[in-house]
Amino acid sequence: MVLIDNSLLGKVLTNFDLNILQTCSSTNDVAIKNAKKGLPEGTSYLSYLQTKGRGRNNNQWESMKGNLFLSTIFRPTLSKGKWQQLSLIIGLSILETLIKLGVDKNIIELKWPNDVLVEKSKISGVLLESFDDFIVAGIGLNILKKPQKEIKWKTTKLYDHINKDFSLKYIANIILKITFKNYVIWEDKGFNFFKEKINNTIYNINNKIVIKLNSQSNNIKGVFLGLGDNGSLKIKVDNEFLEYYSVDSFFFPDEELS
Repeated sequence: MVLIDNSLLGKVLTNFDLNILQTCSSTNDVAIKNAKKGLPEGTSYLSYLQTKGRGRNNNQWESMKGNLFLSTIFRPTLSKGKWQQLSLIIGLSILETLIKLGVDKNIIELKWPNDVLVEKSKISGVLLESFDDFIVAGIGLNILKKPQKEIKWKTTKLYDHINKDFSLKYIANIILKITFKNYVIWEDKGFNFFKEKINNTIYNINNKIVIKLNSQSNNIKGVFLGLGDNGSLKIKVDNEFLEYYSVDSFFFPDEELS
């Protein structure tokens, strides 16, 4: 059981403000613009349509009408070296949201560092964009439609896995409530509080992995051991244990798709 003191509980209950947009270029663009103006942590934007959605590494995020596009401003007090952990904390929050909406918990997994899978198919992704004194976290969640341009992964959508209808605003509010609950715990107790829970849901743990780093010409081949203490990707190469916070790419050679 997690005990949260009254000041943290107040932050969970009051520190997000959801703004609804009919359309925008990207909810992250809107959130970044307003964060630079000084808007507080928890200011959030849900748009029914995006014209220039994006994912990690400047990949295009196919923004199909009927899906969820949500961005939130965070101003963490933890050291900046720990900010990348927030991607996994938000991923866990999306997983918990899907369970609350009725998706079978046994078919949901987190894929390091920023994706959520249902039945091995991508349903959601998280994009963190960090600045001097704030982070904007963008969340894409397939609700009504699954993107057709995703070439690395099979995709899925929420309504393939539940038989109830929910409004996008309702889903966004659940995501924000769970995210801010986990966020204040993360700031209070650190990432290790969540490590076991995330490792229990992490995709392809204990399987072979191949990692490519820009700094090395040869690929690194090992066994994926899950997350390290600070959210790193942990692998075993022969008898050596290695941890990486950032990689150029990786894949699991025993799978057709990566």
